[in-house]
Amino acid sequence: MNKRMKTGVAAAALTIALGGSSLYAYADASAPVPISSNLKQAYTITVNGQAIEDGYQVSTAAQPMIPVRSLAEALGMEVKWVPDTKASELTKGIQWTSIMTGEDAYNVNKMLVRLGQAPEIVNNTQYVPLNFVSEVLYGNVAVEGSQIIITTDQANASEQEVTEASGIITSLSSEEGRQSVHINGNGAKGIVLHVSEDTKFALANGDALEFKDLKVGDQVEAEHAMFATLSLPPQSPVYKITVTEQAKADLVIAEGAISEVTTSDTGERSILLKGQGIDEAPASGIVFNISSETKVVDTKGEAIDPSTLKEKDYVIGVYNGITTRSLPPIANAMKLVVEQATE
Repeated sequence: MNKRMKTGVAAAALTIALGGSSLYAYADASAPVPISSNLKQAYTITVNGQAIEDGYQVSTAAQPMIPVRSLAEALGMEVKWVPDTKASELTKGIQWTSIMTGEDAYNVNKMLVRLGQAPEIVNNTQYVPLNFVSEVLYGNVAVEGSQIIITTDQANASEQEVTEASGIITSLSSEEGRQSVHINGNGAKGIVLHVSEDTKFALANGDALEFKDLKVGDQVEAEHAMFATLSLPPQSPVYKITVTEQAKADLVIAEGAISEVTTSDTGERSILLKGQGIDEAPASGIVFNISSETKVVDTKGEAIDPSTLKEKDYVIGVYNGITTRSLPPIANAMKLVVEQATE
């Protein structure tokens, strides 16, 4: 009796499949990971109509296993074997995934995804569970008897598979050669955009920039993949970042929800934030004075009337790092980026 499993394609850009054929060039034949010899079934596999090496399923496993290198090569991916960790690293464009043998922890653009089965090495070939294609790569999978059919929407992939985000850069990361830009928050707030060698940077007038030119406090518009991780914050590969307003150097970010709004006798307004980036006294928060020079905008960079600020609005405050020694410390806000709370 045939069984059939299908999953929809969430994003054309994730048709970067990890996959396939023998790891003859790099697997450590002297130390294979043992698996049960009680094979339930062998499977033939096609990827977009192209036959690749066979897969298998053991009686105790929920998912068939498919060969990593063979699948990757069928989808035009670059495969690197890391013998010390018995891991495959697969890259294509802005996608990067690490598959470590024996661990149900698939590193996808720095995010760990668990599939319920760990990768295995059999006869010098690394295998991953079939749901790797659907859960990580968002490809189409059909199982018909002893045949596995994998398809992707490569033919329909286009620049239309892009969405946009705008906001303020709140942190930049460059670790082990992997760069990312966090906008509109820190911690679980905002979105993390992962940079690749194909990511383009520019000013609004079209002048080219580099990652090193980005600064905390820059107002940006980003074109990134339609898909994102389900983590907090969500993470997504980015294709282009346009800096619409450059920040001055050495700015500091503090963010949090407004817990109090104060207006002085002279009409000057200030807000008390409690949240992140308040190193001096996190429990007491930080007060931002708002002057006529303070830019108050939403995450798209559009102006907001300071008089509309209210408790529970989430604010990212940009200042020069200078505060009073009081508790709470007081700073003059250069810019406030506001996510207004719903009534």
